[in-house]
Amino acid sequence: MATRDEHYESKFEYPVMKLIRERAEEKDISYVQAAGEVVPEYEKGIRYRDSEYEQACINARKKEMAELAERAQTTKNR
Repeated sequence: MATRDEHYESKFEYPVMKLIRERAEEKDISYVQAAGEVVPEYEKGIRYRDSEYEQACINARKKEMAELAERAQTTKNR
């Protein structure tokens, strides 16, 4: 029988927090100061409010769903 520890959640750390912690240790500054340096640069890589990217994802999902529906119809007709 499995013990409780085997199913305990693994440790998780957000990537931005890792960058903040590393910068704070590197420069021997507080996390708040490090966040002020790291977050603006980190935000540039986030595709937040990127309409072209969102539309590309939507179109890819529509295509995937159409292919799945076509396969299901083909399988059903056999």
